[in-house]
Amino acid sequence: MRVLPAIGILLVTWLLMWLAQGIPGVCALAYPCPAPDVRVAPALLFGGLMLVPMGVLLLTARAGESLRWAGTLAYVVLLGLAVIGLGAVLFSGGFTISFF
Repeated sequence: MRVLPAIGILLVTWLLMWLAQGIPGVCALAYPCPAPDVRVAPALLFGGLMLVPMGVLLLTARAGESLRWAGTLAYVVLLGLAVIGLGAVLFSGGFTISFF
């Protein structure tokens, strides 16, 4: 039961990374427009890296109290990779947040 939220986090993050591939990039006047496939590399990198804490969670799912710290650490790493990975995918294509 402890693995189900992690699987949901993994699948939702992969879906958002896949959907982010279609967001148009913002081209600055001083710099050339980024290539259309510039977001693929960070999506593959962080999507693949997320499999490591997911594997740790799957391996420690049936463990008792002795390995609970490993599961907690794996959740923290999984969430961190999800947030950083989504940021890397969005900002690699020139996506910016307007503060005006």
